[in-house]
Amino acid sequence: MSEDVLSVYAMNRWQWNEQEIVVGVRVEKTELDSQGFFKDNTSTTNIELSNSETQVFPSIHWNMDISEQMKIRLAAVTGTSRPNFTDLRAGAVANDTTQTVGGGNPYLKPEMAQGIDGSWEWYFTDAALASIGVFYRKVDDVLYDATTKVGDDRFDSAGIDRSNYDYATVLNGDEGEISGVEFAYMHQWEFLPEPLQGFGMQANLALLDSEFTTPDGRKSAFTGTSDKVINASIFYENYGWSVQLNWQWRDAWLDDISADATSDYYWKDTERLDLSVRYQLNDTIGFYLDANNLSDEIGVRYQGTEALPVEVEGFGRRYLLGVRASF
Repeated sequence: MSEDVLSVYAMNRWQWNEQEIVVGVRVEKTELDSQGFFKDNTSTTNIELSNSETQVFPSIHWNMDISEQMKIRLAAVTGTSRPNFTDLRAGAVANDTTQTVGGGNPYLKPEMAQGIDGSWEWYFTDAALASIGVFYRKVDDVLYDATTKVGDDRFDSAGIDRSNYDYATVLNGDEGEISGVEFAYMHQWEFLPEPLQGFGMQANLALLDSEFTTPDGRKSAFTGTSDKVINASIFYENYGWSVQLNWQWRDAWLDDISADATSDYYWKDTERLDLSVRYQLNDTIGFYLDANNLSDEIGVRYQGTEALPVEVEGFGRRYLLGVRASF
């Protein structure tokens, strides 16, 4: 595969009193060439495809300082998310025993989004922030992992009709919407006595809601998106030390869409606890320790309900210790 992207952009900024407006536009032209193979039980067939498209992304941002401690922001934005390399590959494999086909989809279009953002930020003391952010996106050509029927003769060969085989790939859906609100807090606790100076906390809570329409008219949540995500960290930054204990929890999320909603694949809610320690001995030498998955989280993927697990995996705890030197 080869992908060439040519982009140009222009922007302008206006400032007056406590307000600022930034307006910009970006234009991108993408050319994609993809070569691969279709392989079945008896033969291999070359595949070669190419396409190109031009996209335009305007945006406008407005910022206002309500006071020295408070700021509000509003924005109308556009953007895109391209399929990744493996999703676009022009290659597929058919298994006539299990009557399945799996592979890439070089006909995929990038997701296109238009939406609005808003936030209120309060810098209530030094090295501290409390904020609320909201967003809304209308998304066209939603990308999602799916197991569906082939539905046509593109994989037929040697007189074998594969139109009714299960087809595992990435597809474009129709229009979708995703919205959310995030509450964030960060504070280095300067009120602590001198020996404890450097301790602090940062945390955020994100509440999300999403829905899009599949080509067959079914309504579904966005894949890979949880309804609730919580992050929290206790940190210490002082005397050459940088220590962070990070905790994250997210509820169950849709992973793979099947032809029948009762057969969709999900990942069960997960929780992680990670520790990062850094100590800078001098301008040259530093030490580090990373301890990941201290909670020894087990990943569970299930079909339809948690009573039907199809994948259970654990990677254990992982530790990394080292020394860095810069000259």
